[in-house]
Amino acid sequence: MSGFLSTLDDGQLWLTLDRPAKLNAIDPDMRHGLTRAIREAGADPSVKVVVLTGAGDRAFTAGQDLAEMTDLDEEGGARWVRELAALYDSIRALDKPSLVAINGYASGGGIQIALHADYRIAVDHARLGQPEIDAGMPSVLGPWVIRAALGLAVTRDLALSGRFIGATDALRLGAVDEVVPAATLATEARARAATLATAPPLAVALTKQRMRALTESDWRATVAHGEELARAAFGAGEPQATARAFLAARSAKHR
Repeated sequence: MSGFLSTLDDGQLWLTLDRPAKLNAIDPDMRHGLTRAIREAGADPSVKVVVLTGAGDRAFTAGQDLAEMTDLDEEGGARWVRELAALYDSIRALDKPSLVAINGYASGGGIQIALHADYRIAVDHARLGQPEIDAGMPSVLGPWVIRAALGLAVTRDLALSGRFIGATDALRLGAVDEVVPAATLATEARARAATLATAPPLAVALTKQRMRALTESDWRATVAHGEELARAAFGAGEPQATARAFLAARSAKHR
């Protein structure tokens, strides 16, 4: 089970996160599968553009599946950061256009995946946020890409408050490039992906390589520091305890 669906049509590879009952939360299978699929897309000449979206109409992804957090130790936390960074690296390393169609919540890993991509279209009811702090987890990778895209003040606000912003604010801040009604999201995303795919491929690849070089050393330092912070957090036990409390409360609510 990979946790996502893969469809290739007319050069567009659509990767649909497919755990709608859990708001498409990212578990290890999905994380590893997406990383592999995006890397393979980069080497596949039949793929001209990669589009990521979520199943259902509630979420692109709610971010990390907290069930994974409950039993991680220090090294498990550091490994989780490395694996998450590898997923983002697969998007960063893609020398082809990438687009995210945000069909609802883009929380934590959701907003981070979106901001690592080249283009973002959101439905008008989308909500984007960086709520790791509410789950007892330090924001270790998210602030890097949010700051690069939106600036330090917005990054500090989102990372420390855990609050969500709506689609209108996300457009104003530059977190998304378009806002569309839910009924037209797929159509608009396909049209935009088709346009992105028409750009000369070598020019796209070389431009993206140069853009990647501008940030690579800082990104590598961020990942290394993120592992250190994860070791500290999971060594203290706060993320595990918060995740257990959240899951217990959710279980009680649905009895």
